[in-house]
Amino acid sequence: MLASLLLFATEAVRAVDAPSPDRIGPAWSDPRNPIVRIFHGERLDLWSLRAPKTVQIPAPPAGANTDEAITPIDRFIADRLASHRLILSPTADRRTLIRRLTFDLTGLPPTPEEIDRFVCDPAPDAYARLVERLLQSPRYGEHQARLWLDVIRYSDSNGFDWDEFRPKAWRFRDYVVRAFNSDKPFDRFILEQLAGDELVSGAPRDSAEQDAWIATGFLRLGPHDNAAPLFNEQERSRAELMADLVETTGGAFLGLTLSCSRCHDHKYDPLSQADHFRMRAFFEPVRFADDLALDLAPDQDSIRARQQRHDETLHGLEQQRDALMKGVRQRLRADLKSKLSEEEQRQLAVSLPANAAADAVKAQKELQKRVEPPDAAVRKALAPEDLVRVKELDGAIAANQRERPAFTTGLLMTDADGAPPVTRILHQGRHQDPRDAVEPGFPSALDPNPASIETPRNPKTRGRRLTLARWIASEKNPLTARVFVNRIWQQHFGTGLVATPNDFGFAGTPPSHPELLDWLAQEFIRTGWSVKQLHRLSVLSSTYRQQSFGTAGNSVDPDNTLLWRQNPHRLAAEPLRDALLATSGQLLLRAGGPPAWPELPPEVLQANPAFLDDNETKTKGWYPSPAADQPVRSVYLVQKRTVRVPFMETFDLPENSTSCARRTTSTVAPQALSLLNSPLAIEAAQAFATRVEREAGLDTEARIRHAFRLALLREPGAQELSRCSPLLKQHGLPALCRALLNLNEFVYVD
Repeated sequence: MLASLLLFATEAVRAVDAPSPDRIGPAWSDPRNPIVRIFHGERLDLWSLRAPKTVQIPAPPAGANTDEAITPIDRFIADRLASHRLILSPTADRRTLIRRLTFDLTGLPPTPEEIDRFVCDPAPDAYARLVERLLQSPRYGEHQARLWLDVIRYSDSNGFDWDEFRPKAWRFRDYVVRAFNSDKPFDRFILEQLAGDELVSGAPRDSAEQDAWIATGFLRLGPHDNAAPLFNEQERSRAELMADLVETTGGAFLGLTLSCSRCHDHKYDPLSQADHFRMRAFFEPVRFADDLALDLAPDQDSIRARQQRHDETLHGLEQQRDALMKGVRQRLRADLKSKLSEEEQRQLAVSLPANAAADAVKAQKELQKRVEPPDAAVRKALAPEDLVRVKELDGAIAANQRERPAFTTGLLMTDADGAPPVTRILHQGRHQDPRDAVEPGFPSALDPNPASIETPRNPKTRGRRLTLARWIASEKNPLTARVFVNRIWQQHFGTGLVATPNDFGFAGTPPSHPELLDWLAQEFIRTGWSVKQLHRLSVLSSTYRQQSFGTAGNSVDPDNTLLWRQNPHRLAAEPLRDALLATSGQLLLRAGGPPAWPELPPEVLQANPAFLDDNETKTKGWYPSPAADQPVRSVYLVQKRTVRVPFMETFDLPENSTSCARRTTSTVAPQALSLLNSPLAIEAAQAFATRVEREAGLDTEARIRHAFRLALLREPGAQELSRCSPLLKQHGLPALCRALLNLNEFVYVD
């Protein structure tokens, strides 16, 4: 029976060579493997743990109803369609294509001028050139970063009760934008996020090494309870950090639901509880590294030298101030001392031995406080000319402290000094009940042996995370490439080839087109893990360029799983907000930096206890940015865990404490009300009207036509003109603009 269950052994990825007496082999070939023992030889036919097959691209479809060239993707899709007597739908019109493509690649609408250029371009490569232009746009990296930040639970705050702001988290967000804009190979992207500090020896020497350090912010993005030490709950907090790292890494990169094996052996997949903690052992040495300087090595030397000069100047200023106040302080101290009783003066004068009783030490300290004059009293007793000079010195000291150069820091992680703690399996996931020790290791079904730890470049780290990262980013790993190409497919077609992007297990959805998924994964690796090339493969296909309407396949495939047409979809929260700002002319394009804080309604501010009980560092409250700085792209808005911008939340902005594999799309009444009556919508409509007035002049028809071109990216029809004219005259241009921004045509792509 076991032999029949292991027929695909030759196709399974082997993390090690053939079994030997001292090494246990993969579950498909070695009955000693613990997964075989735990699950009695079952669960081993999970498709995602099999090596991607070398796939033969199907022949071009006969009689395809498309005006465009047939790509390998189209051959796979058309081959499946043919088996159901279906064909690809016709190509969408050019206006639809540029709008769809621009939103999909940049998260923003095209301008009317861009549409005109594309629609009127007769060159056969017009569409391909449009794809290249959008991939080279800085807006591409911003949009792609927003999608990845969903997956890796990015936030600018800690979460928990007080949800403290993380002032330096934005450096990681900007790193992700840069990575996608530069088309950083995805395997390198994985290495840097999991182990960037282990790829660098010492202070960063260039911007690439600097980014490797910043990338370790991935390890810090999860929720963190800063208050845990106040309640002696450090162990609980540490266990939560470790669980978050294991589960986010498993879901984001591998499509494995490792959270299901934290407390017991997995209920569906060939994963044991030990596998969860073997993975945890890779992260066991980590510590927060917010104190590490990110400045380049030569700059760090310069900063230290300047700091030393500032400190020397500061010391001189403080000495001058102390000298002016010394005499007065001594006189006041003597006066206070004279008011003590003789016994108290005697106690004050006694030189206590090192082993003096605690009560005696405490009593003497209390007496010392009583004879020390307050700084304000000393200043009040100064001569007028001395007081003037002391105040001058105060100002110079404050200026020195403000101007003292500081190192650039970030939200970082690295390894702690010393031997890493032993990782133990936690019985039922409870940190108070540690049991058997485990070594760092990969999923036991693939390789149950302890991992061979790589030597890192950084001598201060252990090499554990680098070992894990190299295994995840290996072209031999059966999961990583499949998981990411599926995310890109989901981005362009609404649903992934695997509809459960973070779950490639038995409880997830099997791939709708397994051969295509394997071909895309292999092609992704073959082209150097290029994300931009993966986008090209997708959007240059005729499958992507199909029109989104039609009924040809409704009776056979009502959910469009076979992709006989394109899928229309509503704009997600960020593209919708950004489209409102872009259309109204308000959108502020900027290159990263600290997040912008939008206004919040009073009822939200008054309902949050953290806002009402801020601290001296002002990390709990909500501090809106100047109005002129707020209309940035949504990726640059502050991302708090316990408070989301109401407009964005209404349009399904996800909760960001855990990985979000796919945005939900709800249709509820508050969405229509928000788009019609929210402060953002009203302000956008007013700004839109001002823009139309400025650009179209006074003519009524010209205003209507220009408003349509800006909002809907097309000319109005005759009936639309006749209906909009009295609306404009009776209720004004802002009302017309507000109506256009509330149309489904504005909110939906296609």
